Amino acid sequence: MTITITNLTFTGPRDFQPRRMTSARQFGQLVDALAETVTPALLRWSDCMPHGKGLDLAAEISGFYDLYDRRPVRDNAGGSGFNDSLWLFLLTRAAAPDRIIESGVHKGHSTWIFRQAAPKAEIFGFDIDLSKRAYIDEKAQYFGHDWTGEALEALRTGRDFLFLDDHINHAQRLLESRERGFGFAVLDDNFPALSLYATGGPPVPTLAMLMDQSWDLDAPIEWTRNGKIYSYYPDKEEISTARDAIRRAEVLPDLASLTRASLGSQMSLVQLDQGFN
Repeated sequence: MTITITNLTFTGPRDFQPRRMTSARQFGQLVDALAETVTPALLRWSDCMPHGKGLDLAAEISGFYDLYDRRPVRDNAGGSGFNDSLWLFLLTRAAAPDRIIESGVHKGHSTWIFRQAAPKAEIFGFDIDLSKRAYIDEKAQYFGHDWTGEALEALRTGRDFLFLDDHINHAQRLLESRERGFGFAVLDDNFPALSLYATGGPPVPTLAMLMDQSWDLDAPIEWTRNGKIYSYYPDKEEISTARDAIRRAEVLPDLASLTRASLGSQMSLVQLDQGFN
């Protein structure tokens, strides 16, 4: 049996201005609601992001609204929107990393978020096409090739934050991460099998697909996006190996119902079987 899914196209504002209540009291209620939503996940993952317990989340979120207004990449189509950017900022603040490894730089918006959240961190950005950057961090090191082209395991002398947002299949990326000694990672575009049309070139199999034990590995998946037909045929050996490597995983709550910004990209956390170092 073949699973076939068809995409729906949504066009939203590319230069999103954060919407907020105008009175201090009402804005405070919005911030408190967001803080209440993000707190459980940060607490559940405090072993990987130990500084999360000490954050004043209301202050961090309130400050992020002003920070986002000053972002240098005004049109980040194809990259992280407001909700994912807020999560990325809070996760980085909670992790307080010495080094940040980013696979998938795109226009540089997420690099800028990292720099605001962790001013002193070393940042290593990987992308096979760095020409799209609208923001370039003067202190970051950029590599115009896949992250497998560098011996990053030699850099692991401190606490690292690994962000995988490059549309390469999550099974492959997780196995590469484990091989290189990374026990914790943040992944984007983590859509389940029936939502693969949500993004161009989804990283199949996604983490959500790997965690779905009801997924029929004997059935190819086909979907369309912008008139183009895509298909994926499960690699059972790769899927089995990747599943064995995953200790736990979680899709972060989408904040759109509170922020009224566009839906996020299923940003997710994953811990691999060797734990966090």
